[in-house]
Amino acid sequence: IEKLKQQLAETKEKAKEEREKLEQKYTVQIRELEGQFNQKAKEIGTIQTELRTIKQFQKRKIQVEKELEDLKENLRNSEKKHQETLRRLEGRFFEEKHRLEQEAEKRIVTLAERAHHEALVPSTQTNVDIGDLTWEQKEKVLRLLFA
Repeated sequence: IEKLKQQLAETKEKAKEEREKLEQKYTVQIRELEGQFNQKAKEIGTIQTELRTIKQFQKRKIQVEKELEDLKENLRNSEKKHQETLRRLEGRFFEEKHRLEQEAEKRIVTLAERAHHEALVPSTQTNVDIGDLTWEQKEKVLRLLFA
């Protein structure tokens, strides 16, 4: 019986030692796994932060692209209005130019007729035939008439 008690005590002691070794082994494994878990949790947190940043970037990118398209559309509309205004102003310019040219031609004809008529009317001065005058002389006559 003593021998059995001693064997039982030894077995209990060995079992206790084995249990303590296993506890230490599993405690070390648990700490390692907790460290790995914490590392993975940090990595996941970093990935989630990056994912949020990417999603925000994608939203901003869509907004910026929309703003760019709006700006392009506004620019096209402004360019179209500018071209229409330019065509309208050019049209007015050429109409006014044509009107002024016609008015100038009428006035020149009127002045030439008047100068011719005055040249034919006897005066105290010597009569001069308009046809014999040079262009420069005709210009001088016209300037004198309208001065």
